[in-house]
Amino acid sequence: MDDEVVQRLFHEGGRDYFQQQPSTSSSSSSSSSSILQSLPLHVSFDHGYYLLVKSLQELREKKEGLVTVGIGGPSGSGKTSLAEKVASVIGCDVISMENYRTGVDDVSDLDSIDFDALVQNLEDLTKGKDTLIPVFDYQQKRRIGSKGIKSISSGVVIVDGTYALHARLRSLLDIRVAVVGGVHFSLLSKVRYDIGDSCSLDYLIDSIFPMFRKHIEPDLHHAQIRINNSFVSSFREAIYKLKCRSESPGGHSAYAFHGTAHTDNFIEMYLRPPSASEEARTNDWIKVRQSGIKYYLSLGDQRIVDKHFIIRPKAEFEVGRMTLGGLLALGYTVVVSYKRASSSVSDGNLSMSLETIDTLSETFIVLRGTDRKTVGAEAMRIGVNGPWITKSYLELILERKGVPRLNTPPLLPNTSTTSNQERAIVAPRPIRTTPNLVNRLEDLSQPWTRSPTKSKMEPMVETWHFTSSDTSHGSSVIGIT
Repeated sequence: MDDEVVQRLFHEGGRDYFQQQPSTSSSSSSSSSSILQSLPLHVSFDHGYYLLVKSLQELREKKEGLVTVGIGGPSGSGKTSLAEKVASVIGCDVISMENYRTGVDDVSDLDSIDFDALVQNLEDLTKGKDTLIPVFDYQQKRRIGSKGIKSISSGVVIVDGTYALHARLRSLLDIRVAVVGGVHFSLLSKVRYDIGDSCSLDYLIDSIFPMFRKHIEPDLHHAQIRINNSFVSSFREAIYKLKCRSESPGGHSAYAFHGTAHTDNFIEMYLRPPSASEEARTNDWIKVRQSGIKYYLSLGDQRIVDKHFIIRPKAEFEVGRMTLGGLLALGYTVVVSYKRASSSVSDGNLSMSLETIDTLSETFIVLRGTDRKTVGAEAMRIGVNGPWITKSYLELILERKGVPRLNTPPLLPNTSTTSNQERAIVAPRPIRTTPNLVNRLEDLSQPWTRSPTKSKMEPMVETWHFTSSDTSHGSSVIGIT
């Protein structure tokens, strides 16, 4: 059935040809593009991935010239993973819209994208011309050069980005794919669980993803394939890690590791929910990692420890800077924050890092890879033999400094929360109430672009209720940046 759908969709398939150029024999079939628009497909991630690959294969055979694909959707929905997975199968080029950033300020994220340059690059490629695309460095917060793409290298180009389905790009795209769900839904679901039902779903979306409803969601309705990515970690490879202190015996011989070296500086923050108790339930905390102008988020501690190995899914996803401000405005507090300076050497799927944690004043050697046996063998080859540490940096910090009490003033984030604000959000205030279950997010009426369905929520041990109308205690206002 899938093959029949694909063949019918792309029997004469092609882009909406709005280019002002003389008619050719190949452009006479472009009227069939209305078929694409009339048959939106709502599918799961795996099914959508399969359909996209099959569609690309069909269209590449039937269409003369380059096949272009746009994969758009909110932060953390799985767009880049889908693009990389498709590229690994058909060997196409992927153009990341993030490289078309014109500045470091993402308060007005849409305006920071150089659409003119992107459109010009796509037009060059579709006309059979080689082109140069920009390369943006997020540590240096500027463009550092360009990279060449040959129009005939693969026959397929994927544009990956939050605004890849924007109106300015639609006429240049053969296939438009929207990906929703993933951490976008998981984060909304967790916040709803943490603060209760005192805030509407639209309020939470505007707080955490302030660009979504106005600048992202409308474009998703123009997609031909719409993917609901419910289980965002299922298609991400596990990472195997071995960690020890750098002063451990044999540790310095790790410099024998060969490969491409680079240095990164991170700020890692753990956010405690407003409903937290004095107990250190770190699995309920949200981790936010800042790298230059990029922010990444993960929910809880998803590590598995087996003997000397730390195993964790690659479950960290990029979000906008305003997401952090929105969480702080909703009552989350930065309970632990530290700087991690990493000097890494990569060789294929293996990497070795010297990581210095400022709070601990210690440096660690970390070996990472996607294959457990390979990581272990490399550790033996370069003479790094422990003693191994299986605790996270968070656990080491909490052991040494203890868990901050609930009445501890929150740490200031590494971003300004007052400048360039689009609006202010009143933080809900917690009060204890009689136990009752929080309304489940899946019980709310939501269009497909908001989230995939979720079967159930975990039962709450202790329920809190929040209200923004408690004037007896005043109200706190934190701006979104």
